[in-house]
Amino acid sequence: GASELRAYVYYLPWRTRIVISDIDGTITKSDVLGHLLPAMGLDWSHPGIAELLTNIRQNNYLIMYLSSRSISQANITRDFINTLVQGQHRMPLGPVIISPHGLLPSLYREMILRRPHEFKIATLQDIRALFPSDWNPFYGGFGNRDTDEISYREVGVQPSRIFIINPRGELRQPI
Repeated sequence: GASELRAYVYYLPWRTRIVISDIDGTITKSDVLGHLLPAMGLDWSHPGIAELLTNIRQNNYLIMYLSSRSISQANITRDFINTLVQGQHRMPLGPVIISPHGLLPSLYREMILRRPHEFKIATLQDIRALFPSDWNPFYGGFGNRDTDEISYREVGVQPSRIFIINPRGELRQPI
């Protein structure tokens, strides 16, 4: 029988400047409820996140969404990003990069081992390798944990361009 496959392909010129955004706890107010409440149709996003990322996009940066969520959550994650509207602002379109592993291995890595950065670093390094060796496409990053900061630093994002958001929606820069 016939099968249908849907793919999302992004052509990125080699001089693309990418701002990475974690999803759970960064776009959403918390990691765990960020998984559950949007799936039930409830808004659990940080107020103003759509405007912030839209403004960044309007300055010619590509927003790349990065999460250690499992591949089984691909559609729900993409739909969450693509349908999130806050006032006059919707989330900018951009690649949604998630773990190729199943739900249980992904949850185990994030919740038990507490090492989501291992997946994120490897994935970002693979993406960076697609660009010329003298060009780092990763310009900035937003996250909610020290593991996000570790991931972004590991691929060459300058600390002054890394922002950590707390549960109250306040941004800080790492020391």
